[in-house]
Amino acid sequence: MKIERVEIITRSLSGRCPNCGGFGMFKNWFRLNKRCTDCDMQLEKEESGFYFGTTSIGYVLAIIIVIIPICILAVLDKIGMWTGVTIGIVGSILLCVLLYPLLLSWVIMSYFVVCPQELPENTTDAKD
Repeated sequence: MKIERVEIITRSLSGRCPNCGGFGMFKNWFRLNKRCTDCDMQLEKEESGFYFGTTSIGYVLAIIIVIIPICILAVLDKIGMWTGVTIGIVGSILLCVLLYPLLLSWVIMSYFVVCPQELPENTTDAKD
């Protein structure tokens, strides 16, 4: 294979296309281009342009980074319960919104790390 798993991971973690390494994946903060503008690889898998796997990753990150520390602070009586609930809700939403492009990259990365042979660069290599 031309593109190994390690390279797929490093490209995706930096918001680049796992196939060509270009920055042509994103249409805007919340949407992918249908195809990478640099290598024309199909990116959009769902009609809406959203990847719903980002929700799962976002929930896990929100729990680890926001909810658990707030729960600890509330149990230790450092903050009030309603203050903690408010900070937890607002913090979780902000975290997911701010990290959304990175979450999109992670979802795409997780697919191609499991199936690297699906990358167009790797399929053309196999045909040669």
